Amino acid sequence: MIKVKDLNIRLGGLHIIRNVSFDVIKGEYLSLIGPNGAGKSTILKSLCKIVPFISGSVHVAGQDISVCAGKQLASKITYTSQLPSNDFTVKELIMFSRYPYLSAFSSITEEDRLKVEESMKITFTSEFSSRKLNELSSGERQRVAVASALAQDTDIILFDEPVTHLDPYYDSQISELIFNVKKTRNITVVNATHNLNNALKYSDRIMALKNGKIEFIKRSGEVSSEDVSGLYGVGFVSMENPVDKKRVMIKL
Repeated sequence: MIKVKDLNIRLGGLHIIRNVSFDVIKGEYLSLIGPNGAGKSTILKSLCKIVPFISGSVHVAGQDISVCAGKQLASKITYTSQLPSNDFTVKELIMFSRYPYLSAFSSITEEDRLKVEESMKITFTSEFSSRKLNELSSGERQRVAVASALAQDTDIILFDEPVTHLDPYYDSQISELIFNVKKTRNITVVNATHNLNNALKYSDRIMALKNGKIEFIKRSGEVSSEDVSGLYGVGFVSMENPVDKKRVMIKL
């Protein structure tokens, strides 16, 4: 689904991403972890042409994105980050996600309405569809962000720190929602996150970045405390979660 080869990105005169290569297969959940400034968000944005790259190549669903028009690419891959507060209603904002399928002379179709309704139902946002975003809590807005991503109806969704600044309840709710949608729809998820234990719990693989380079790519169950300690520069120990038997990391 995604193939990145020898990617290099410069922003503001700085070499942000250095010779990064990786693949993501259909239906996979890949988490990107690493310290602040490692390049996680930059890589996500480069996959959908929000951020340009100076060399290398990116293929999405078999197509070179450098020759892919904006709407065509938006029908293949979705990027979503934390939604800012604004005056749009929930339903209006989610409907904007249908833009890849609209032309300058077309109007909203019944299919568009059904996709929006289905996305709101899955994310439990129907109950406040007429409310404005600035009337919602951070957790509610993130549910809207997920609904908006689903309404775009692509096989690949890029999540840019979807649970940052959320309390434990909404962190768990949004993380479970993303994982369940991935399973039921067999979509491909790439998730940039600072929540290390969420990455270990939900991901098939984890890609660790530091200073714009890949430190390691491993199956989630193979990531060790030594890997994480070296990545962040602080000590970690690993333990087994007694509920799901997944590995968890505890900072010393």
